Amino acid sequence: MIFQIKMLKQYSVKIIKNGVKMFSSTSILRSESQLAWNTPHLAVGSAKPAIDPNKVYLYNMRFCPYAERAVLSLMAKNIQFENININLNFRQKQKPEWFLEETFGQVPVLLYKDNIIPESLIVCDLIDELFEGPKLYPEDPMEKANDKVLLAIFDRLRPSFFKIVWSSDQDAKSVAYEDLCEKLKPIEEEYLKRGTAFFGGENPGMLDWLMWPWFERLPVFTHMNLPVPHFPGLNAYQQAMWNTEPVKKYGLSADEHFQFLKQFSDKTTPIDYDFLIK
Repeated sequence: MIFQIKMLKQYSVKIIKNGVKMFSSTSILRSESQLAWNTPHLAVGSAKPAIDPNKVYLYNMRFCPYAERAVLSLMAKNIQFENININLNFRQKQKPEWFLEETFGQVPVLLYKDNIIPESLIVCDLIDELFEGPKLYPEDPMEKANDKVLLAIFDRLRPSFFKIVWSSDQDAKSVAYEDLCEKLKPIEEEYLKRGTAFFGGENPGMLDWLMWPWFERLPVFTHMNLPVPHFPGLNAYQQAMWNTEPVKKYGLSADEHFQFLKQFSDKTTPIDYDFLIK
């Protein structure tokens, strides 16, 4: 799907071919803009889409927080790119053969000028350095380093997050939840210390786009008999992020995230990656 972030009022879908929706994009109401991303996930046996080396492509999975980092970074930089959703179902071995041959079998993967670049942090760094547009990382090397340190601190909560959403043991969920809340405390402290709407200042920066996918998914805890972690500063921060154009266009609700996550509790039923378009 060809996508370029512009503050326009309408878009026209042209065609879906090999799982790639080609369209002239524009930002509209969130419910309509979601149609641009909710395209079929290519699976085993599917033909590889034709790749133009002069265009930017992203191998994505609609519900992957790591791939969301790359999507948001591209959108924040106003980069035109084509999105290709991939079925990552490893239980029934649904990943396309051509995808496994040229990647690590994970998303995101950025394709440009015959280069195939994996891993979310590498992809996002490349997006900021290679393409024109607003700089997402601070220009000052020390500020950039401090942002990366804070990201490393934030990333320590990811194991607890996944324990909460994957474990079938409620006690284990509760322990992981307490650990996650503890690890959010320094993030709350730093946010209040900075005193701006976003960690990147008055506008979101790379640190915001890299952390956001996990903040977006915190409300799914309400489906698991756990409250959403309450931090006054971070609560205001999440509201501010939901008002940014990339998040309004790409973000999913807690109900949508939960509908995807709950499928993993049944290890015999194939995972439906395309329920949003049915």
